Amino acid sequence: MNPKYLFPIFITLLFCSLFFQNANGQTNKRSQQLIFYKNVRGPFWTKHQLDSFLLSKVNKRYKLITRITGSEQKNDSLIYHITLIMDPAPVDENNKPLTGQQLPAFNLTDLNGNKMNNQSLIGKPVVINFWFTSCGPCIAEMPALNVLKEKYKDSDVVFLSITFDKKIMVLNFLKKHPFNFLIIPDARQYCDHITSLYPVTLFVDRKGIIQFAEHLIPSSYDPSSSAATGHLDLQSFEEDINKIMAAGKH
Repeated sequence: MNPKYLFPIFITLLFCSLFFQNANGQTNKRSQQLIFYKNVRGPFWTKHQLDSFLLSKVNKRYKLITRITGSEQKNDSLIYHITLIMDPAPVDENNKPLTGQQLPAFNLTDLNGNKMNNQSLIGKPVVINFWFTSCGPCIAEMPALNVLKEKYKDSDVVFLSITFDKKIMVLNFLKKHPFNFLIIPDARQYCDHITSLYPVTLFVDRKGIIQFAEHLIPSSYDPSSSAATGHLDLQSFEEDINKIMAAGKH
């Protein structure tokens, strides 16, 4: 090889070596950094401390969940700023918990003009999401709910969504916000009977009993690093579905 080419090759190899060393150093730094969570008025929590605190507040009427509002880097620590949301247990129009109740009767028409009633769902596990087109939290959960439906597409779970909004409003909404549940619009009376809290997701077993009623999907965290993923955590919803699938199957 011509000696005049050796020096440029040497410089290129040296640069590449330094680049990859720096990249590896950054990766190791991220994996080794300390991660904390902080509410506006609260202390700095590790993920374990945060989980323990959230569990200590669970009761029949509400639970606490988190939403990530921002983050900052301080030396070797990554700090997530969180909001603690008091997530109430969904109740019906008489202020009675929906969990444990028989799914109230309905006779409604879906977005495609097909008639549907609660009796046609007996024998099947059913997930029902109550929402409306101008509900921010409802819209934020739709991508995660679509993921959930896709995961169980080969099961016999029925995924319904019921809204009091008019059919034309829903059709226009879906042009920008895909929602893959079977949608029932124009259900004002039924929605008012079920809840005044939105969104609400009911998990109904094969006998038509509401086994679980959930309000908001909590934020998701990377289990290996405790870092926030920017997504919602579907684990609790998946556990609810698996339980209603198993209940009364045999």
